[in-house]
This record gives sequence, structure tokens and C-alpha cells, in this order.
Amino acid sequence: MLKYKGQLAGIAVRDDVDERNTSVRCHACGRVLPSNRKNRGLYTCSCGWRAQADVNGALNIFERAYQVSPVKGSSGRVARPVVLSLRLGWHGVHEPKRRNKSLRAS
Repeated sequence: MLKYKGQLAGIAVRDDVDERNTSVRCHACGRVLPSNRKNRGLYTCSCGWRAQADVNGALNIFERAYQVSPVKGSSGRVARPVVLSLRLGWHGVHEPKRRNKSLRAS
């Protein structure tokens, strides 16, 4: 159904990525420890990584599929044309609000 709906919307859906252990693998350090997934919504690791559990799993699947992480530094396989400041929150990854600095005439 996902492939069908994706085709209707012009979106390619990949199903060749093994999702085994992606929800219990730490996206930051790679440690696979089922006890790190505290409950349905929380994933914490002793390395300091803390994220919403489904976001952690999705980041691991993305990294397996494309060999690069959207929140880690570049693997060298792809170019990073811009640097974005990302913040991991309870509900996902988002770019923090930017402060508008007024320019003063000298």
C-alpha cells in the first residue's frame, strides 16, 4: 500500500532496508541494548543520546539506506552545502528559531 500511495504522489518508497534492531540501536554510538528503549516514546543511552524512540529508529533506518545521517556530520559520501543547526526534541528533529538581529548604522 505504501508503494502504491507513494507512486500516486510521486514519492519513491524503498523496502530493501533491514529494520532489525533499529529501534533498540543508539543512533549516536551504535550500541544495541533493548533496555535503552525505556517505553514506547523514549530512547536513552549511556553515551548521552536521548530521543523520541520512533525518531531514533527512523534515523537508524535512514542511515542504513543512504549511508549518511541527517543529524551527524557528513560521512564523506554526500556533500553538505549548508550547515543547519538542528535540535532533537521530544517530537522530532527541528531547526531552532533564529533571533533577528537588528542592524545598526555606524
